[in-house]
Amino acid sequence: MDKRTEQIQMFRQYLERRAPGRRTSIDYVSDVRQFAAACPKPWAEVTMRDIDAFVDQQRQNGLSAATIKRRVAAVKVFFDFLAEETGDLSWPNPVRFKRHAGKPPRRLPRDLTNEQVEQLWATITSLRDRAWFALMLKAGLRVGEIVNLKLTDQLAPPMLERPARLRVLGKGQKERLVLLTADAYAILQEWLQTRPASEHEAIFLNQRGQPLTANGIEWLLRCYSQAAGVKATPHQLRHTFARQLIEGGMPLTSLGKLLGHAQVSTTEIYTAGADPELAQAYQTAMARLSNTPLPPPEKILTAQSQQVPNLTPSLNVSPPLPPDWDAWAPDLPVELRQASLTLVQRRLPIWKPQRRREYALRTLGNLRRFWEWQLAHRLITSPSDLRLTDLQAYQKARLAAGKAASTINRHLDDLLALLRELADQGQPIDPAIFRSQHLPRPDCLPRHLSEADSHCLESYVRNRLDSADSLVRLENACFFILAHTGLRAGECVDLQGGDLDLDSRRLIVRQGKGSRDRVVYLSDTAYQALMSYLDERKPAQASPLFTRPTGQPISYMWLYQHIIALGQAAGGVEVTPHQLRHTMATRLLNAGMKVTHIQKLLGHDHLSTTMIYARVSDATLEADYQQAMHRIEHQQMPMSRTPVLVTNWPVFQTTDQLSRPEDVHNQTCNSV
Repeated sequence: MDKRTEQIQMFRQYLERRAPGRRTSIDYVSDVRQFAAACPKPWAEVTMRDIDAFVDQQRQNGLSAATIKRRVAAVKVFFDFLAEETGDLSWPNPVRFKRHAGKPPRRLPRDLTNEQVEQLWATITSLRDRAWFALMLKAGLRVGEIVNLKLTDQLAPPMLERPARLRVLGKGQKERLVLLTADAYAILQEWLQTRPASEHEAIFLNQRGQPLTANGIEWLLRCYSQAAGVKATPHQLRHTFARQLIEGGMPLTSLGKLLGHAQVSTTEIYTAGADPELAQAYQTAMARLSNTPLPPPEKILTAQSQQVPNLTPSLNVSPPLPPDWDAWAPDLPVELRQASLTLVQRRLPIWKPQRRREYALRTLGNLRRFWEWQLAHRLITSPSDLRLTDLQAYQKARLAAGKAASTINRHLDDLLALLRELADQGQPIDPAIFRSQHLPRPDCLPRHLSEADSHCLESYVRNRLDSADSLVRLENACFFILAHTGLRAGECVDLQGGDLDLDSRRLIVRQGKGSRDRVVYLSDTAYQALMSYLDERKPAQASPLFTRPTGQPISYMWLYQHIIALGQAAGGVEVTPHQLRHTMATRLLNAGMKVTHIQKLLGHDHLSTTMIYARVSDATLEADYQQAMHRIEHQQMPMSRTPVLVTNWPVFQTTDQLSRPEDVHNQTCNSV
């Protein structure tokens, strides 16, 4: 056994002492072995660039961001362990966690829809398999907890209103009690009545009379899933259990105890896609909006008489390809060009596949724009030649050219990302450059549609819902998805069949801006438009949701053009897809929905961002003011000696019945 292998074995023993009974030692040792195979250097010679190369290789192999993050964490812990073992605590750890682990996407739990559960259940005929399936779905058990169940873990059968109870040995060797409905308990008893006699106490046995393994259950569920046309894993059933209980009204803290979570934050990960309060608030606000008076009918009738032009482009649509690296900016100095290409190529695997080419070209365009400006004003040959004054001069020049502050900031963000990466690699980048400040953004004017334009546009599209034309149905569905859910245009284009949950009337947005998943809900009108579109086609789980009558997926430009055309046909309303997002936020806010709820629907990290989208109207402001002041003044004495009497003022006599202003004042005070 060589020294490297011996140290890895010592690392395993260290982890087993640190986290007994958990998979940490198995997973982390496997990750370190992966790194050892990719980097044969002695441990003391490993540098940050070796970690860079390992992470790049993992991304090229198609590993998920979560897996890469765990492997980076394992390698970091391993080098910390080596420093302790050697006694050289000054030995620098080559892992830079923020740099190498990156920012993993915020994914929603991959729970199954109720329809998918029914499809799966219909394919399972074995009493044994129906029993473990029911325990996962109705008790939220992990697959490891299923295989560890013993006959003696049945504590009590169901009695009257009291559910059955099971003892479960969970993750981290923690025992807990789980509850089981009478229906699920009956399914378990059906299996136990036919369970063959065995010397083993395990509840679930395989065909040889041995305890069923976790791999065995995973294989069985995979077979059932393929037969049902559903993609499912054991842990998805646990997520489905959590989602159903939250939708049923169970408090988060109680659910966390049932699942065996030590932290409520862990339970929140399971229930991120289920928020009954948010769903109810959305439907309530949309119901209020549907009762808002419509604009004059003549404008709507005029709009309905116009036709939307057919903007369907030609069929020459190919999947996005990587940029032609060799052809990009051949006239730039070699070091500037290579640094730019390296940055984009390193970022490419972490971008959404459908957007990789778009993001790569945009980033390269921003960098090229800066380099060309820089070379025209001061000649440099390497990024290390840049100074803070160069960036400041660029900001002034672009502002003078009429460019928006947000555009200039975006260009410099890409440049600073490149320079930080070079600095991390040890290149002599001037530290003063990183003191560069963003240009302040002006307070933008509202970008939402007026109430009149919004009503006119929605009325026009709503009156086309009965159309039999395939293209019209597609346009209707896309419009109401944008107008009533607040999706970005790119998110709408990227929707897949598996993102639909029609039973719960919701859509799951996968990898939205910032690689964040979120849930949005369907209004009655959006649901109707979507169902009308789905009458003619039913997309597969991993296929685009919206496809043109020719069978090709819609594109961002297609969607952009057709939304503009709808606005023109609806009486000349000037609208873009992003304006529909602003309009939805503003309308929901003025319909009484909490801004924090709107923040969740839009997928914003910061409330200040949501307030850019949602604007309080003057009418809402006046109503809120009057309501608040009404409550305040009815709890205080009037300040005026001659208050103006209004219909809701708390007095019992009119001024005709009082002879003096002082009497008015006194009577009013007494009545409060």
